[in-house]
Amino acid sequence: MLMPRILDVLNGYLRAVDLAELENPASLIRLRAQMLRRIQIVTGTGHVRDLLITEFVFS
Repeated sequence: MLMPRILDVLNGYLRAVDLAELENPASLIRLRAQMLRRIQIVTGTGHVRDLLITEFVFS
């Protein structure tokens, strides 16, 4: 039920991230934290505690 909203907020954020920023190895930690925070805003406090990134597709 919340998945479309989660995907929308993540897609909007990821479109705004500069590709050059992703080349920095430390940026994955920041990116993960930003994505988790956005998911928590959509789902509400206490529902999502962690985020596992398994794959990125660039196009």
